[in-house]
Amino acid sequence: MEIAICDDDNADLKIMEKLFREIFFNFEVDCNLQLFNSAAQMLKKVKRIDIAILDIAMEELNGIDLGRKLKIRFPEAHIIYTTSYRQYCMQAINEVHAFSFLCKPLKKAVVKKQIAGVLKEIHQLEDIREKTFYKVSDMEGKEFAVLRINLNDIIYFEYIKLKRKIAIILENKVYEYPGVMKKLIEELEDDGFAVNCRGILINLRHIKKIRGYDIYMDNGMVLALSQKRVMKFKEKVNSYIHEHI
Repeated sequence: MEIAICDDDNADLKIMEKLFREIFFNFEVDCNLQLFNSAAQMLKKVKRIDIAILDIAMEELNGIDLGRKLKIRFPEAHIIYTTSYRQYCMQAINEVHAFSFLCKPLKKAVVKKQIAGVLKEIHQLEDIREKTFYKVSDMEGKEFAVLRINLNDIIYFEYIKLKRKIAIILENKVYEYPGVMKKLIEELEDDGFAVNCRGILINLRHIKKIRGYDIYMDNGMVLALSQKRVMKFKEKVNSYIHEHI
């Protein structure tokens, strides 16, 4: 799980790092904790977020505006705000659909309760978004009769014509299974996936930006966008963004 904390007050950032490390350790959550002392640094370096903990009152770019930008890039990220000013709290929840907010100085019992809530929601979403694949093999030749994969983790699918198999591309893993691409497209067309060119089905949540006929994914991959699909594909991307912000 990727956890990112952003606060331009270094003293507060160190306090939060210690507190959240302890809480996630107590919950036995395997996580990578990233620390940022500016919104610009976070936007530049972060590639994936499951939970973002953002201070609202930052000078360069306030946490609410940062949250908006993050939700465009990572629609399913859960955002928790920290603030010393209670008047910002409802604005954060109403405008960015934040999961919750925490008032400084942070109290461990309150923080722990909020983290428990967000972890519960994430696990529920993961259960819903899992898909089962059959007769799967990985690139080392290991075979799986049945394999369940969280759809959120899939970057894209690609049909391998010579093998008559579909490749499942994850960030650090590739699987293959015998399947029908048309059927897969029909199954996932309402679940955040879209065809960008013949034989490739992209997970829209992993798109970082589209420039010309290139689609830049959040893991560094660049995929081609078919000229005849540009308009329809961009419409689907925009619709997906609006539905998840």
